[in-house]
Amino acid sequence: MQMIDEKQPVRREFSAGGCVYKRDGDRVVWLIGKHSGYHKWVLPKGLIELGERGVETALREVWEEMGVKARLVEEKPIHALKYVYWANFGTSSTSRTGAPERRVIQYQEAGGVKTKVFKQVSFYLMEYESGDPAHHDWEMEEAGWYPFEEAMKLLAFEGEREALRKAQSKLLEIDR
Repeated sequence: MQMIDEKQPVRREFSAGGCVYKRDGDRVVWLIGKHSGYHKWVLPKGLIELGERGVETALREVWEEMGVKARLVEEKPIHALKYVYWANFGTSSTSRTGAPERRVIQYQEAGGVKTKVFKQVSFYLMEYESGDPAHHDWEMEEAGWYPFEEAMKLLAFEGEREALRKAQSKLLEIDR
């Protein structure tokens, strides 16, 4: 186990994302992508930018990362996820607010340990409106629509599987 210097930087991050579904005939499929940085299947999500509300971030991130426009089913998050990770950060380009964007250079799985990050992510239930995940951006290696059981097997993180379980349950409740 690696010892961590108490003087190492700590940061807090607040993100938002979506559990996006669409109806494909008689079945429902869910939007997930394989992240290009750590090569794991995830739900679309990203940092809440200055002046943005979580719901705005979630809709923006679904569009930017996955190439899909969606609408909120409701403005209340269906799941809030909290976790801690270690990473090495750098900056590249600037966000639409003019602030430098932070970019993870190396996640802890690849040796990144300079900054301890306390992260909170709010996930919202969304319904597909338009677009195609084949037009995903550079943050995803792949993106697509998957039936619930397959998406649950692919998703790498238990917290995101829990978000998808809650989304599926909420959708079944709405459909009753």
